[in-house]
Amino acid sequence: MTYFIYTLTGGICTYFSCVNLLPVQLTKLRKLILFLYAFGSLFLFNRIYGQASTYITFIGLLFLNFLFAKDPLLNMSCYLFGYLYTVSFNYLFMWIAGMMLNMDMQALLTHNVLSILFSSIYSFYCGISTKIIGWYIHKKLDISKYLTNQHLLKAIFIDLFVLVFFFIFNFSYGEYLGYSYGVIALNGIIFLLLFAITVFLMYSIYKATIREQTHKHRMAQFENLQLYTERLETSYGTMRKFKHDYMNILSTMSGYMEENDMAGLMEYYGSQVLPISHAFSESDTKLGALSNIKNTALKSLLSSKFIYSMEIGIKAEIELTEPIDTFHMDILELSRIIGIFFDNAVEAAAETKEKELIFCMFYKDDRLFVIIRNTALPPDHAISELRSHGVSSKGENRGVGLYNVEMILKNYDNAIWNTTYEEPYFTQELILMKPGS
Repeated sequence: MTYFIYTLTGGICTYFSCVNLLPVQLTKLRKLILFLYAFGSLFLFNRIYGQASTYITFIGLLFLNFLFAKDPLLNMSCYLFGYLYTVSFNYLFMWIAGMMLNMDMQALLTHNVLSILFSSIYSFYCGISTKIIGWYIHKKLDISKYLTNQHLLKAIFIDLFVLVFFFIFNFSYGEYLGYSYGVIALNGIIFLLLFAITVFLMYSIYKATIREQTHKHRMAQFENLQLYTERLETSYGTMRKFKHDYMNILSTMSGYMEENDMAGLMEYYGSQVLPISHAFSESDTKLGALSNIKNTALKSLLSSKFIYSMEIGIKAEIELTEPIDTFHMDILELSRIIGIFFDNAVEAAAETKEKELIFCMFYKDDRLFVIIRNTALPPDHAISELRSHGVSSKGENRGVGLYNVEMILKNYDNAIWNTTYEEPYFTQELILMKPGS
């Protein structure tokens, strides 16, 4: 009975360290599979192989996390972090309990009642603490939104994997060699310090990544705003020139009309008036609709995207018939999403014969609709797969943009994202509801 309870509480702690720190909620079936494997592997193999059986549990759960995840590296890294946390603090609390009861660790572990009591209390502690840590790193810090660099994630995963591997090696091989529990516990405290250093390094990487991304966003906004300002200055210069010439044009035209010289009037119109009217290009007319966007950062972004699309020959249309001043989400994140949609739309439209792109924003029943529709070749993957990391019809090392959109929108319960393809049009629709509605 003691062995059953001991392995059961161990399985519960292992289960909590895995499930509570994952970036996404698993289905009940997958949670049940993880628990049954954690408990079953400990119960079946611990009596035979001792602490070395931990390798079986560890590798199996790592593999299951790989199978169950949209982002395997992040999932497995979160599990490894949770495992290090629960085992490290298990050593720490056991050492503290031994000091309080004036018992060495071997005596504590071989005392059936105290061992069961300690395991039960610690499994309860694991359930609460890992839930709080999971909430903090995924809701408060939102690491999945910032740790999107796969090379960085690989480095973090390898670091955690090696640390866990040697952690298990410490107490399993120590048991094999007959080390006293005190020596194994001392090694455990050393690993606890290594775990603390790992946490500090990971947090430093997280903060550095945030600073880098914030800097990139600000630089992109500055470049977009600069381009938008230059465009406005060009349009203003054209308007001043036309205003300057306006009276002279009217006087000359009235002279032709007074003399009833229609041939001269037509020649003058073709050679002098028409070129001036062409100065007010189609892009200026279309970009005028952006005045309805009441946020400068978003307006400058859209301006730069439209100018580029028209410069490469895409027939871009803007539909903005009302002032847009309430966005129902962080404007920087909305700008990032729209920028990703636009880049994909421009790239896809450029590959088609029609080369069409339509952008519109409007309100309906307190909901903000953002729609980008473009001509596109039939996608190589199912629409539902395009949001997964690394899935793209544009070749290798692509497929990050829509995955980043997915990560951003995970934090907004008031957002609905629809993606459709009806040949030859690909449509991205984002609906933002008033928070709390």
